[in-house]
Formats: sequence, C-alpha cells, structure tokens
Amino acid sequence: MNLFDFYLPEEILVAFSLLVLLFVLTKILWKPLMKVIDGRQAAVDDMLQSAEDAKRIIAEMEEQRASHNAELERQTALMLKEARDLATLEHDRIIAEANEKARRFAEAGEEKARRAHEQSLSESREAIIALALGAASIIVESSMDSEKNREIIESVLQKAGASHG
Repeated sequence: MNLFDFYLPEEILVAFSLLVLLFVLTKILWKPLMKVIDGRQAAVDDMLQSAEDAKRIIAEMEEQRASHNAELERQTALMLKEARDLATLEHDRIIAEANEKARRFAEAGEEKARRAHEQSLSESREAIIALALGAASIIVESSMDSEKNREIIESVLQKAGASHG
C-alpha cells in the first residue's frame, strides 16, 4: 500500500469516527465547558459591577462625610459665637453689678464720713460753747457789776449760738 493509495471505506470510517468524536466532545465537553466559562464570566462581571457599586457608594459616603463635617464645623462655629456672646453678656452684667456695688459702697462711705464730720463739728461746737460758757462764768463771777462784761457774755453766747445753728 502506498501512501497515496486511497481506500474509501476506511476513510469514511475515519471521517465518521471523527464526526462522532467531535459530536460527543461537543455534547460532553464543549457545552459544559462553555457553561462553566460563561458562569465564571458572569461571576467576574458581577464582581466588577459590585466593585463599581462599592466605589460609587464610597464616593457618596465621602461626599456625605465631607458635607457632615462642614455642617459640624458650621454648628461648632455658631455654638462658639453664642458662647462668646453669652460670656460677654455675663461679663458685662458682672462688671455693671460690681460697679453698682462699688458706687453704693462709696456713697455709704461718703455718707458715713459726712455724718462723722458733722458729729465732729457738733462736738467741737459743743466744746467751744462749753469753754465759752466756762470763760463767761469766770468773767461773770469776777465782776458781776460790769456792763461791759455782760455785753461780752451776750456776744459770745450769740456767736456760739450762730455757729451752732
């Protein structure tokens, strides 16, 4: 048999065998293999979609976090301003109250000093009157008849009464 000899029934058998083998491989291996590959491709596509969704969710969360942080900073600044305003009002109230107490204390001190001064003047006048009366009584005792002495006593008594009233 020569290499180029051709025997048809054998060739048909080989071709038929190849077709059967191809059919069997297609049914048994190719379709299940394609199902597995398609299933894995679908799983990979799902994972990629999930990753994209996760990226989108993370971006949205970052936006919300940034917005939330900005709102917190705004609220914090507002609360600090309100606290400063309240502190300023309280400071002003305390200062006004302290000034009022100091004014009342100073007025009370001035009133007390004025009364002490008046009492001191009154005591001094009383002492002067007592001295004048003592001097007058001594003068009167030494010369009771003299008209001049009476005038002096009356003058002293009038001056003491004028400075006293």
